[in-house]
Amino acid sequence: MLSIAFVLGTRPEIIKLAPVILEVEKRKIKHTIIHTGQHYDKNLSDEMFDSLDIRKPDINLDVRTKIPHKQLSEIIAKIGETILELNPSIVLSVGDTVSVLASSLACIQNEIPFGHIEAGLRSYDFTMPEEINRRLVDHMSSILFAPSERAVLNLNYEGIDPKKIYHTGNTVIDSIRIFNELIHEKKTDSADNILEEIKEPYILTTIHRIANVENKTNLEEIVKTLVSYNEHSIVLLIHPRTRKKLEEYDLLQQLSQNRKVHLYSPVEYLSLLKLLKHERCLFVLTDSGGLQEEASLLRKPCITIRPNTERPETVEHEINFLVKTASSQIIKKIKQVLSEDFEHRFNSFGSPYGKGYASQKIIDLIEANYKILSHKSPENYRSGSKSFYILELGTSMEKEAIEEQFQCQLISTFDENGYPKLIKDKLKKGDRVRILRD
Repeated sequence: MLSIAFVLGTRPEIIKLAPVILEVEKRKIKHTIIHTGQHYDKNLSDEMFDSLDIRKPDINLDVRTKIPHKQLSEIIAKIGETILELNPSIVLSVGDTVSVLASSLACIQNEIPFGHIEAGLRSYDFTMPEEINRRLVDHMSSILFAPSERAVLNLNYEGIDPKKIYHTGNTVIDSIRIFNELIHEKKTDSADNILEEIKEPYILTTIHRIANVENKTNLEEIVKTLVSYNEHSIVLLIHPRTRKKLEEYDLLQQLSQNRKVHLYSPVEYLSLLKLLKHERCLFVLTDSGGLQEEASLLRKPCITIRPNTERPETVEHEINFLVKTASSQIIKKIKQVLSEDFEHRFNSFGSPYGKGYASQKIIDLIEANYKILSHKSPENYRSGSKSFYILELGTSMEKEAIEEQFQCQLISTFDENGYPKLIKDKLKKGDRVRILRD
């Protein structure tokens, strides 16, 4: 009988796993919710689970250390013991946190299938811990659920077995579709209080990324921006780590110099959606990953204080703008965004992350495949091991014909200019194919 263990450790993971958990509950599939404690605040976590209509975690691993390597090792040890006892059919996690990396490592060591939701996102920035985490996790996963075609291409390009990869869309879009309808039915006190206090147009702001908050120079530039910009109100949802660093660098008091800067603790998800979609919200200023997607779906422009993003589709459609951590450049970009009309851009953006039904696709795939997911030992290879080769097609060929003729597995494809393409059933003359063969 199918049984699923969900592992989560941060607020974004709760948000993105919530629709998958609801789908599992709807189908009456046996499941266990495990909270690692990576980012744990009892009141806030309980509020999150309540507002999203999912039960509180069955198991809390109570990991308290914030030192990255100690946190990773402690979660691995505790997750390993827990999943050995539970012996689930599959463990599911979403994203790129320490909790996700630890879960995948514990699973591969104990030969338990692991499914990675939001697989294939890439910033190609190896200074980001998240980039390291997601790459490692993808290569250890038994089944990968990619949120976009770009994510599928990234996984193909890295040589991951295409049979493990499924394009499902992103569950954060499911969350918006499902929970957006509950805004008027459930309590959104946090948002209501903010909207009652701020009657004028505002910029919704979140800053939490390590490169920004733990680098004093970068954090000073962001504070300088918030203090000097006074044309509109700024709603700053202040992450605990951000607050700690602002205090440590003696920057928190500076924010009070601008009466238009309003500081608030993080809000529950329904309140976040309410603040984001409200007509008085002008745009989003952030360094978050998920908020870029949420803003794009709710038709709000976004300025991302980062040199890169794992959501490049939003940048290509010019609804999301990357900006360096420099006050003058951030303010310049704010003025640019306020001066432009985005209606046509949002109309042409489409739905690169899906239409809000990724959860159903994911559970359908798990129900169809969980019995065959395993960590198999390799067969004996004639040449000692398999190797990658590049072929250029002299004629159009079916994918199956290529694999049969060359006794290989087709891993990725490129056009005549070398650009990666999604693997199709039929490939054209001039296409280059990367194959894996003995």
